[in-house]
Amino acid sequence: VFEASELPTTDLMASVGNGYLATTVYSPTIYVSGVFNGRNTSSPSHRARIPSPCDISVRSNIPRDSTTNLYRLNVSEGVFHYYQTADKFQLEQKIYAHRVLEHVIVSELSVTNDREDDVAIVLDTRFNPKATSDIDFKIYTESVNDYKAMIGYIKEPEEPDSARIGVAVVWSDVPGPTTIPKKSSKKWYFVTAVASSLDAQDFLHGAYNAYEEALRDPEGLLDSHVTAWEKLWGEGRVDMKGNLPLAQAVYGSLYYILSSIRESWPYGLSPGGLASDGYYGHTFWDQETWMYPPVLILYPGLARSCLEYRVDRLAAAKERAAQRGYKGAMFPWESAVTGHEVCPGQVYADFEQHITGDIGFAAKQYYIATHDQAWLNDPGQRLIYGTAEFWASRAVFDESRDAYVINHVMPPDEYRSNVDNSVYTNVIAKLNLEFAASVLQDVPANWSRIAEKMFIPFDTKRQYHPEYEGYDLTEVKQADTILLGYPLMYPMSKDIRRNDLNVYEPRTDPDGPAMTKSMFAVNWLDIGETKKAEDSFNKSYLNVEEPFKVWTETPGGGAVNFITGAGGFLQAVLSGYTGLKLTEKHLEFNPRLLPATSEVRVTGVNYLGNSFNVVVGRESSDVTVTSRESSAPSLEAVVKSTGQRHMLKVGDAVSL
Repeated sequence: VFEASELPTTDLMASVGNGYLATTVYSPTIYVSGVFNGRNTSSPSHRARIPSPCDISVRSNIPRDSTTNLYRLNVSEGVFHYYQTADKFQLEQKIYAHRVLEHVIVSELSVTNDREDDVAIVLDTRFNPKATSDIDFKIYTESVNDYKAMIGYIKEPEEPDSARIGVAVVWSDVPGPTTIPKKSSKKWYFVTAVASSLDAQDFLHGAYNAYEEALRDPEGLLDSHVTAWEKLWGEGRVDMKGNLPLAQAVYGSLYYILSSIRESWPYGLSPGGLASDGYYGHTFWDQETWMYPPVLILYPGLARSCLEYRVDRLAAAKERAAQRGYKGAMFPWESAVTGHEVCPGQVYADFEQHITGDIGFAAKQYYIATHDQAWLNDPGQRLIYGTAEFWASRAVFDESRDAYVINHVMPPDEYRSNVDNSVYTNVIAKLNLEFAASVLQDVPANWSRIAEKMFIPFDTKRQYHPEYEGYDLTEVKQADTILLGYPLMYPMSKDIRRNDLNVYEPRTDPDGPAMTKSMFAVNWLDIGETKKAEDSFNKSYLNVEEPFKVWTETPGGGAVNFITGAGGFLQAVLSGYTGLKLTEKHLEFNPRLLPATSEVRVTGVNYLGNSFNVVVGRESSDVTVTSRESSAPSLEAVVKSTGQRHMLKVGDAVSL
């Protein structure tokens, strides 16, 4: 629970969301995942702003200096609370995006007046159906007294031949000034329901149905919502003792990611989350490289929806590859609803091609974490084949090197463009090809050869990996070459990995994106440099802003609700300190206590159909399998240093 007596600036306000829709509390805007307006790269395509009827604030005529105000975000329940109290008077507002009824945002208001005089209440709303340049809304004339409706279409589709997305909103009318008589109480349920043509052809009817379903049992709305959030946290979370600020940062990070994703609505994750139009709401490598890994460990079903977003846009990726003279699937650097390129910066759209490798690597991670054969058979094989086929056509054989090269790219370090042989790009292309050859049947024979002979830049004198061919030790924007160690786990000696870290840490822009410090922390931990790891880790969540634990992109600001940074930070917690790392043959577990903690508990680690809990203590660590799918294999823990083996039975704790 995060509390404040005063609200922060608008950009650091809490948000509520359910993966279908979201809103920043007390903001005039709702966003729906997948609803974009604007022409591809020129406008560009961006999240369409939907005016918010649930932007309702409340005030009383009791003098402010006689009242106490409290604002609270309860992330365990997914509810924002506002309390105003005075002598014999209490007002409470609860705002939430319903986790079960995904089309619905609720604002509950209850007032209790035990005073000897009446109290006047004013409900303020800035709602204006015309206050958007993205959608032509019209008030639906058949609206009745207790609720209203509007319907409209986006003004400009993403592609010339794309359909214009329609949006319908049904909402509770907000009354004018109201008197609460002495010794009485009153309660309101203000419901906003939103549906779009992405749901169904008759989306107005869909919004009406969602509204009516919500108000069929208004008193049960909060209970069903909280129960759904409790179930979600029961499936996966991280608890700890001894470091409250860190524990709050972890819960806040998970909350804002979970508020932006939904298994049944695969429309991608954006760096600014669903409640923001940061980066226009586009999906980048941020989804697969930064937010997806912790989601995969704790919520594999949600992780699968990230891949489903890409699978649903394979046709556009194949079209893009063909237009550029390549085979396979060439994913755009920035994607919105159609899967065509929507990046307004031409240099990134042209050269930042590692995104295809990032998607292929995410597919690999999903399969080795789940062995989901049905997914691999379809659609997984189409995604894996498409990414590998692209790299096989993109790489060119250089006879002078007797190696395959990939020229004219932008590495993750966006301070450089149009370079040759980005080491990150070449390694992830190699991994895509190797994985496709290992799990798919009837792949071209030359894929393994291309992977084997992929040119990987290496400085034999300094014994480190140059970021790209010709790299001259210049400043780096963000984590790039160090990602070879983790998450790519590219084979190298500890000395070389240490050299990479020593070269790039002092050359990485200190004002760069938030997730970079997290990657230094994981990689330092992997080679036993615990002091350096702790220094990096403690800096990795300095961008968590009070009071509602909202991430900013950089120390100076940048994008807000920056869940890319949250994802990188959670990887440092789960894969760094807890030491959970996926390999093709096993799940590694090399636990260490997080800084200033005495115990860490991870609930709901998922691996091969088994769910288990991990407790990391000062003296030992415990693993307990809590459930196992009927077709899942039993797990065995092997202590690497001794060879000792422990069968992991459901319900039995094994101390390691």
